[in-house]
Amino acid sequence: MSLDSIRLEGVTTHNLKSVDVSFPKGKLVVAAGVSGSGKSSLVIDTLFEHSKTLYLGALSSKSLDMGDGDYQFDRIAGTQPPVALRQRDGGYSNPRSTVGTLTGLDGLYRLLFGAGSRPVCPACLGPTGPDLFCDDCGCFAEPHSAKHFSPNRKEGKCLQCDGIGELVGFSLEKIIPDRSKTLTEIWDGADPGTFAVPNVRKAFEAMAADIGLDLGLPFEKLSPEQTERVLHGSDTVYTLKIRKVTNDFRFEGILGFLERAYRNASSAARKNAFTNYLGREICPGCNGGRLRPESLKATVAGHTFHDFQSDELSRSITRLRDGLASGAVPAQVRELASAIVKQSANIDDVGLGHLQLQRPVITLSGGELQRLLLAQHLASDLTGVMYVLDEPTAGLHEADTGRILTSLRRLRDLGNTVIVIEHDESVIRAADWIVELGPGAGSRGGEVVFEGRFADLLTSGDSPTATAMASDGPSRTRTGLADAPWVEVRGITRNNVVDQAARFPLGALTCVSGVSGAGKSSLVAGIHAAVSRAVAQRSTGVTAGNTGIQGAEALDDVIYVEQRPIGRSSRSTLVTYIGISDHIRDAFAGSADAVERGLGRGEFSPNVAGGRCESCKGLGLAEIEMTLFKSEFIVCPECEGRRFQEHVLDVRLGDKNIHDVLSMTVEDALEWFDATSSPKVVQALGVLSEFGLGYLQLGCSTTTLSGGEAQRLNLAGELLKQRRNRTLFIFDEPTRGLHTADIRHLLALFERLISTGNTIIVIEHNVKVIALADWVIDLGPGAGREGGRVVHSGTPEDLADNAESVTGRFVRRLRDAPAAVPPTAPMESHRPSAAPDLGVIGELLPRAVTVVAGTARQSERNGPTPYGLVIGSLTVVSDELALIGFLVRSGSTSWNAIADTGRFCVNILGEDQHDVSDAFSQGRPDSRFDALAWTPSANGCPRLSGAVGTIDCSLKSSYRIGDHEFVLATVVSVDMEAGTDRRPLLRAERGDSALDDYGWRRFAREAEAR
Repeated sequence: MSLDSIRLEGVTTHNLKSVDVSFPKGKLVVAAGVSGSGKSSLVIDTLFEHSKTLYLGALSSKSLDMGDGDYQFDRIAGTQPPVALRQRDGGYSNPRSTVGTLTGLDGLYRLLFGAGSRPVCPACLGPTGPDLFCDDCGCFAEPHSAKHFSPNRKEGKCLQCDGIGELVGFSLEKIIPDRSKTLTEIWDGADPGTFAVPNVRKAFEAMAADIGLDLGLPFEKLSPEQTERVLHGSDTVYTLKIRKVTNDFRFEGILGFLERAYRNASSAARKNAFTNYLGREICPGCNGGRLRPESLKATVAGHTFHDFQSDELSRSITRLRDGLASGAVPAQVRELASAIVKQSANIDDVGLGHLQLQRPVITLSGGELQRLLLAQHLASDLTGVMYVLDEPTAGLHEADTGRILTSLRRLRDLGNTVIVIEHDESVIRAADWIVELGPGAGSRGGEVVFEGRFADLLTSGDSPTATAMASDGPSRTRTGLADAPWVEVRGITRNNVVDQAARFPLGALTCVSGVSGAGKSSLVAGIHAAVSRAVAQRSTGVTAGNTGIQGAEALDDVIYVEQRPIGRSSRSTLVTYIGISDHIRDAFAGSADAVERGLGRGEFSPNVAGGRCESCKGLGLAEIEMTLFKSEFIVCPECEGRRFQEHVLDVRLGDKNIHDVLSMTVEDALEWFDATSSPKVVQALGVLSEFGLGYLQLGCSTTTLSGGEAQRLNLAGELLKQRRNRTLFIFDEPTRGLHTADIRHLLALFERLISTGNTIIVIEHNVKVIALADWVIDLGPGAGREGGRVVHSGTPEDLADNAESVTGRFVRRLRDAPAAVPPTAPMESHRPSAAPDLGVIGELLPRAVTVVAGTARQSERNGPTPYGLVIGSLTVVSDELALIGFLVRSGSTSWNAIADTGRFCVNILGEDQHDVSDAFSQGRPDSRFDALAWTPSANGCPRLSGAVGTIDCSLKSSYRIGDHEFVLATVVSVDMEAGTDRRPLLRAERGDSALDDYGWRRFAREAEAR
């Protein structure tokens, strides 16, 4: 076996079918395949878990086996120390854990301020001298240490809020959100169990009659004295008869009652009754800074500790860099400040510059958390490590994907092996090596259908990924909006979204888009809250009034389907999760065999004693305890994995017993069950089959499902819960974890919901789904402080032409992309089946005159606009990897337009094409092709007529070198003229003195200058 690769043989974990595969070391490897094909089973459950076992076992003889996977294989060799960065690992649920504590930046900033800030006077908070003495007050300040900047230490925390930064109490804005309501309406609309209880209401009404307060008076019309009585009551005691019991009561006011009742609540359920009225207010003592006043006044480079805590990382980086450049950062902490800048820049590089250090970790999405951990590893400079990442682009806008790729390449270039489970086409294109599992999911997958480079993947007829890439993508019939009713929510203010309005059509699909951190979740949360409030008020008979929403009367319910794990108990199965297990048990219990034996529903449950196998407790697996090693599981020898006792297995429903039925796939069970006698079962199985889960076994454990399978099962479960129409469904990134080929199942779900009179809003990054929506609300234009604004509300077509929208640029690119060519048909007759042979062009480079040509935005002629530029030198970087490289000037208009699409065609001009070369030395970049003859190449880019040769390429990466960019491209296909005497157009020979500082001929700069 080669030492340059990690080799796995005979892997049978979960659905893998004796897989043999190799991962080259020191490369960026992508594991691709449809959802449920076995990617996680191979990479995480087998390779990572086994490698972790070996590594931990090598650290100590007491740690012979620390792995927790149930992997199965014949042989694994060549592994490296593993690091797994998953979507949402355990250990990050502490509500006090923040971005600053997780990354360690909090500790660095405390050291920075402890050693680099000068204490202020504890009395007047004014400046002190070098001896820490205040001339105005005549007192000394305490020297600073890192403890003075910790909200968890007595030396630093604010005493008023105990270092929390907030005070929790009852909020009048939540108790009475609409002050135009009358006192009677306020009591009628109060939450059950709060101040609406009969004795409090009767006491209030007695007080109102006593002081002459009109119950029909709007709250906003009350005088200051009347407001005081309503909120804080009076001392008068009234004798009242309530439910045949007479007692003395004093009305203590709405706030008085809530505060006393909440303080004296003896159970969590009782406290939960008040949560809708609780609010958080910024602590007036520290203004949310969590530190004592003296610590908050201390500065480094003119900024306080709270400034760095509350501001976005990208702004903090600028502050510290400016301070270092100007000398404002004290000499003793300059090295520490540089370390903070470096670590913060790593976080910014993975697209998280909009985060604040004080932001709680529990509010981060799974993708944000994974990228945050990735940034930490970028700063570690570890080498020889095997990194395993589970969909690092999940929850990421396409505009930020390039940053992730740059980070992954940095990890690789440090000498590490980077293995990524990914569906994103950009990541697959950028991989050094691709391993695809498939061809289907579940029992239809578990095989290696492709191993190799991306150029070879495109010609693989066995690859579902290549087929999906080459297809036109998913489709749906758009909903006409001409007569559609609309809902509009105004005044949405949450996080970085301030006073925004959202308008969307009913009975249609609306996408909420925008870059990561733009405010999508905040806007949708505002929509959800407004609609929920309007629906709840209408259901109680209370008029909503002016609540900032219009059109909600057409909705009866709202359901928010968030990203969350499904049941992960070892006893949770497919049928128990979707709620048909009882129906199946009832069917068996009602059979003639069961009635004759006196068996009820419970005997047909593997979780209930009586009918289950007691040897394995209904799991079908028996545990073998090992003294030194972890426990092993084998098929239960008592029931042979069938989970039930013999007398239960003897009961037949038709020709099958309970084990036979639970072993069926969804599709087989759908044909077997009778729709008349088992309507609920058939309905549920039909939904699962419709969403592409027909291959799953009824009794399969939910712990074995992939992320994509769990996502679809979750959505199907929500659909099965539906009992009526006129419902607003809100989905949070439903395409996360789904292969491109599986999105059609998701769209089928949407169409089914819409066809029955429901409305759908999705938070989404997938451009193909956004382009299919009926309406798009785009947030931006940037992230954090630079976002939070609705930059577009309209159709996808209008979005594509919106210059302010980052999302619109990618929708436009999708619209203008050339028609795809199926991988089963050669893209050109000359296209090689293996890697392109670059030897045919090696002798022509770098002296041949070449034109790099691509396409960009849609022109007024309703066609793609061609762009092109002459490059001075071109070289073959790697024959084996089919890589070429060239230099372009940074900021080149033509190159930026071409690079935006990621693909281009290199045209090698003939000796008779001087006029073509000259055409690119004059005129505007977008008109250089006006007088030239060209046709689309294999990847849709301009191929110049008469060229000696053409090279179709996909952009791999680019690197800044001085005032140039070095472009690295993957060759997709090569087409050279053969058997003719035509020669390429060559540049004049130059001596060695003509080479520039980078070893490239100077005509590269000269050509760009022209």
